Amino acid sequence: MSLQILNKNCLSTECQHECVEVCPQNKKGKIAIKIERKLAEINHKNCISCLQCVYACPFDAIEVVLKNKKTLTKEALQIKEKKSKKDRRIFEINEEVYEPFNEKFTIFSRRMWDEDFEGYKKPIFGKAKDHATKGMDGYSEIELAAVDAAWSIENMVSMHEFHNERQKTLDEESKKKLEEQKAKSDVKQVNYDVQEPQNYEAKDPKEMSKWLKKISKFYGASLTGIAKFDSKWIYTNDRMDRPYVIPKKIKNVIVIAVEMDLGAINTSPKWPGGIATGLGYSKMAFVRTLLSSFIRNLGYEAIPAGNALALSVPIAVEAGLGGYGRHGLLITKEYGPRVRVAKILTDMPLEADKPSYRFAKSVEKFCETCMTCAEKCPSASIPFDKNQSYKTYSISNNPGVKKWYINVDTCYLFWLKNGGDCSSCISDCEYNHKPTWPHKIANWIVMNLPFFNPIWPYIGRLLGYGGNKSAKKFWKKIKV
Repeated sequence: MSLQILNKNCLSTECQHECVEVCPQNKKGKIAIKIERKLAEINHKNCISCLQCVYACPFDAIEVVLKNKKTLTKEALQIKEKKSKKDRRIFEINEEVYEPFNEKFTIFSRRMWDEDFEGYKKPIFGKAKDHATKGMDGYSEIELAAVDAAWSIENMVSMHEFHNERQKTLDEESKKKLEEQKAKSDVKQVNYDVQEPQNYEAKDPKEMSKWLKKISKFYGASLTGIAKFDSKWIYTNDRMDRPYVIPKKIKNVIVIAVEMDLGAINTSPKWPGGIATGLGYSKMAFVRTLLSSFIRNLGYEAIPAGNALALSVPIAVEAGLGGYGRHGLLITKEYGPRVRVAKILTDMPLEADKPSYRFAKSVEKFCETCMTCAEKCPSASIPFDKNQSYKTYSISNNPGVKKWYINVDTCYLFWLKNGGDCSSCISDCEYNHKPTWPHKIANWIVMNLPFFNPIWPYIGRLLGYGGNKSAKKFWKKIKV
């Protein structure tokens, strides 16, 4: 996808040069659009096709050119499909624009190869030691060590998945190369206590789904949902730009959500919040590893992943776990956005859950009036637009889905400045509470009486909700 100027429509002498002003690349000094000889001109080398200039132009002088050479104007981009009253789809997708995303363009991959990105090859914890020497609350050497340790299991599991599970999703040539690499380094181990896989026949998908969710909960999952496999949410390529090739027998995706510690998250952006994040990732690594082994023991395929392989949030929404928030995160009924999400692709016969349509739509409605996460975001990366749109900010955004897009570039750059990750959008979210009766009642009111929505942020402030809490007070509450 690229952009082009319609010279006959470009009336730069009669506008405020909105296209130039709104361009996120221009704001970084990487000029992507400028006015030259009274006409707008696009520098395709710097343009990230975020579409913001398309929407900003008052004269519809910028259009989108798709890969098939078809062109779309602003009006065409915003056309809504006519929906029947029975249509219960959660996501509004412009099929002309949307394409499955390449994992190579996610922000955590771009930092390794994108020399134009300000965060290129800069480690998240690069400034951490400097912060630790300043004696600031929540930024001690002990807390820094605990942050790194909290990620240990996730790092080990994701590395194992990258070298082993990844083999199941490679083409034959890439698979052969990986096998040759492994043959040079593998140490053969024998464990006589590992059982041989069964050939269990799951005759009743509904009953099998119940067993799966019980086992998942017993292993430590806070929430488990099941969605039908949908290729549009699968990344086209991995972080090394190798194509994902999903086995044709895969039919379902199991989604696991693990709750993060409320008290620790509420200190964000201080480092105890980072400990809660790392611990959440390690817990979900633990659960997805055990649950995948359980599935394989019954003779079925299981391909586990954390952030890799596919977009977690839309699959989680389709699996009935919640809705999509202004901050770009999954919002669950039980824990709000205070969860980490993993998934397992499988051919096990299971009954897919239905999306929680009413709750998801109530979240969207709530986020239209609540700006708390945007107001509290320390990097100003969350939009204040009332309504969802197709506007993107970075090549790490995948265009074509109507939602609130986050400027992940500025978000990541704040992480570098902070010397660790930030979860302020989670801690400050009005849904970020324990699943107690008062909050269950509040959820019901939000779902059924949306005209009360504007009052909830004020109630939250009155009750002292939100992040940036004292780390010292958090640690004092942990009795030993």
